Amino acid sequence: MNWIEFAWAMMAAASLTLGLIHLLVWFKERSRYAHLAFFVLASAVAAFSAFELSVMRASSPVAYATAVRWAHVPLAVVVLSIIGFVHFYFDAGRLWLAYAAAGFRLLALVLNFLTGANLNFLEVTALGQSTLWGGAVAAFPIGIPNPWQVVAQIGNLLLVAFVVDASITLWRRGEPVARRRAALVGGSLVLCIVVVGSLAAMIVTGTVKAPTILTPGFLVVVLAMGYELSWDVIVAAQLAAKLQMSEVSLRASEEKFRAVVESVPSAILLVDGNGKVVLSNAQAHVLFGHTGDELIGLMVDELVPARLRSSHESYRKSYALDARARAMASTREVYALNRSGTEAPVEVALRPIWTAGAMYVLVSLVDLTERRQMERSAVHQRDQIAHLSRVAMLAELSGSLAHELNQPLTASLSNAQTAQYHLAQHPTQPEKVSKLLAEIVKNNRRAGAVIQRLRSLLKKEEAQHHALNVNDVIRDALRLLHSDLLSRQVTMDLDLAEALPQVDGDRVQLQQVLLNLVINAREAMDDRKENRRIVVCSRLTERGGVEISVADDGDGVPPQDLERIFEAFVTTKSHGMGLGLAICQSIAEAHGGRLVATNNAGGGATFRFELPVRTAPESNA
Repeated sequence: MNWIEFAWAMMAAASLTLGLIHLLVWFKERSRYAHLAFFVLASAVAAFSAFELSVMRASSPVAYATAVRWAHVPLAVVVLSIIGFVHFYFDAGRLWLAYAAAGFRLLALVLNFLTGANLNFLEVTALGQSTLWGGAVAAFPIGIPNPWQVVAQIGNLLLVAFVVDASITLWRRGEPVARRRAALVGGSLVLCIVVVGSLAAMIVTGTVKAPTILTPGFLVVVLAMGYELSWDVIVAAQLAAKLQMSEVSLRASEEKFRAVVESVPSAILLVDGNGKVVLSNAQAHVLFGHTGDELIGLMVDELVPARLRSSHESYRKSYALDARARAMASTREVYALNRSGTEAPVEVALRPIWTAGAMYVLVSLVDLTERRQMERSAVHQRDQIAHLSRVAMLAELSGSLAHELNQPLTASLSNAQTAQYHLAQHPTQPEKVSKLLAEIVKNNRRAGAVIQRLRSLLKKEEAQHHALNVNDVIRDALRLLHSDLLSRQVTMDLDLAEALPQVDGDRVQLQQVLLNLVINAREAMDDRKENRRIVVCSRLTERGGVEISVADDGDGVPPQDLERIFEAFVTTKSHGMGLGLAICQSIAEAHGGRLVATNNAGGGATFRFELPVRTAPESNA
């Protein structure tokens, strides 16, 4: 065996081995058709190398012509497999070029068997002998060229055009890996086709007196393709290893995430973009009365009461258009539906989570049932304390209130006695008696109004908010202080703005605040012998609220106490427990307002009680 036989056998074996390796890869992943095309190409190159060795060892022109004729079969397979490989591996190239190149190659194969000795020669007339390196001898042809070989050359040109077009498209994608493939595989293919086609044409025409040696060129292409494919396999293996590590890390992260979710005292749901629950914690199971398996896959809309589902679905869809961390429906009550049918008020916080292009929403729910019970208890206690404060305040005003009642009652008694006397003396003159009776009715109504005001202030009941006119509240409250202020020589001035918007509040509690502020203003001027004046104003503030202010001409509030006087048990009086202003502040806050105190520039202090304007109609209160 000379070195040519050994070299061609080794090239065939190497090509076939590479092909078999990638055939196994294709069996593992059937979608990788580039590996199958490479196996066909490598097998065809191995077969062509055997025919080429027969051509070089041919002993007669007939044997040479026969070997070349059959060598065109694996050669055609090489061309077709190159087209398939480039199409699947580059995912580029114009298909019409691929079909044209394949069509001309198949036509050439048919002509190879129908015209002349083979596609290269009409007839091989003689064989020459060429001595190669190492003393090896190989045959080369002498004969008449077959004019139909132009079909194969056209096919080669179309193949080059297809490979170049696919390589340029791949290069323009700009990725480093894509450009390397275009340069290495595309470049080696074009070089091989041009060199092999040119060499074959020169041997046929007799320009070059040399044996046909094409296998080394094909092997270069096989090695270039095999290198790229093998590199892809290595990269895929590395990616698989990284993916496995990522999966382990992901499982660990999921376990940590689940541990965190389970440790949160709030109910937690993870909802996908379609509104289905994909994760829940133990607190959610307690809140909704479902097990974890029952919650998974359940539509989140089914976890709210039926009367709220349509609005909840609309809110969920609108949230997806502006997904950001925020509280849900802060302006309305939100309820969670337990499996038993009971409802629980909840506070809901939403936070979007983006993973692999999909959006999930982390829903945090806090059960407000206990908080609402505590709030109701606190409101009840505040109402009780406010009631006790009103009773104590009215007890302090008992003398003035008795005088306020005594006046109309005394007038009624006097008018009744006068009417009796007039009827006894002038029974035929009832006109004067009618006037006296009208005065009695007027005075009784006045006394009844006082009693009604006292009754409402003394009555113990929960606060009830209604639409109120602030000026009416002020006038009704101050009527109770009329006698008290007169007896203490205190002047009361009213400066009430007209056409003020209504406020939402409890009439009794607002009157209590006003009475407390006026009494405090009156007591602040007890040491003054003159200029004892209180001004009560109402106005619309710049912030859109309604303000009631009470100003006096006393000594004012010590600057260090301006912020503290609204705290419980803080007082500037020599008597009292310091609860009045604290209760007034709690009433103001319960009405969504505020109570502040300032000292006047000319002396005295002003207390301002601001309330928000009512926005809802009375029917919705």
